Amino acid sequence: MGFWHTGYAEFHEPTGLGEYVYTPPPPVRYACEHCAQSFSDLEALRKHRFEQHPVRQPALLLRGKPVGALTQVLMTPLGPADALVEDATACLLNGEPIPPARLGEQLAAMRHAFADVVLSNQGATTRCQLDFRVADEGHLAGVEAAFLRLARDRLLNIQSVSRFNEDCRAFASAMPYCDGISHYLYGVMAKERSPDSGLKHEEYIQRFLRSSEELSGFDRPLARSVRSLVAFHFNQFDDAECLAPEGALRHAAGAFAGLLQGLPWHFDEAFSPAPGSAVEDLLTDQDTLQVLADASHGLVGLKARAEELLVHLRRAPAGGYDHMKRMLLACEALAARDEAAWHAEARKLARALAGKPDTSAWANAMLERLSTP
Repeated sequence: MGFWHTGYAEFHEPTGLGEYVYTPPPPVRYACEHCAQSFSDLEALRKHRFEQHPVRQPALLLRGKPVGALTQVLMTPLGPADALVEDATACLLNGEPIPPARLGEQLAAMRHAFADVVLSNQGATTRCQLDFRVADEGHLAGVEAAFLRLARDRLLNIQSVSRFNEDCRAFASAMPYCDGISHYLYGVMAKERSPDSGLKHEEYIQRFLRSSEELSGFDRPLARSVRSLVAFHFNQFDDAECLAPEGALRHAAGAFAGLLQGLPWHFDEAFSPAPGSAVEDLLTDQDTLQVLADASHGLVGLKARAEELLVHLRRAPAGGYDHMKRMLLACEALAARDEAAWHAEARKLARALAGKPDTSAWANAMLERLSTP
């Protein structure tokens, strides 16, 4: 009869339910899928999962560095040990499942291919995309030979860089390598205000950044040297120390990195400030050469050169990247002197850098040193 009221129930006694006693259902419990515990509300379950069963995001590391969300272009081949998978129980390569332990072997075989990698575990998924554009080894060597011819002449101008670019046209697969070097050389000319570069001084920053980005896919000594110089200029000392070959640049980067951690300047004399090879001289702009020469001295040498370091500081453009390095060197030299006037000047330099995130640890340590008799 559906829901229609017939009146039948008004004349009959209810039967069959006399002994029934209603009891409310038990409260809802939210169970953890990882263990036997359960909780009365979802927020408590979420808190438990976060604290007791944290999920690590799967990661793909290439040569020790994690691959980000952006497509990574690779210009040099990978070795089987160059690719490392972390915290993944499953892996898809271009839609096909493979064991995570075999991913490095598969990627090492790629030369001109696109790799879509999906890594997953019980609670998280990571997607990485790799664009392999591996240049011919002969073409890479050809670009480096053209650069060595440029370095041998020890002359950097618009004509020499144009000649380098022209010499590299025959090495089509390695043109991004040529472009990265060329952008850096144009940046050096702009930084040094070369009259025939056609570039404004401030344009060197974009040239340096573009060069470092284009060369990041090449694991070759020349590319690493350029990238280490760019990192050192932008005061990225940890990266510079990691990329630089053994020599003055690596030593200076490590010394400056130590300062920013609050350590004092080293005591020992380091690498000679004498000019290096033609390649090093061509790659390193004049301001950086002078910073490296100053940074080659131990604390005793800096102390003896305090006045000269102050002159270098006053000549450096205020607010520039090299200005910070010169402030650090001058302050360390002044603090090593015994005269109260020099200590007052050192305190002024330290206070100027105390409010900046990169130099606050050094500045606070320096001010504490200067306050101790």
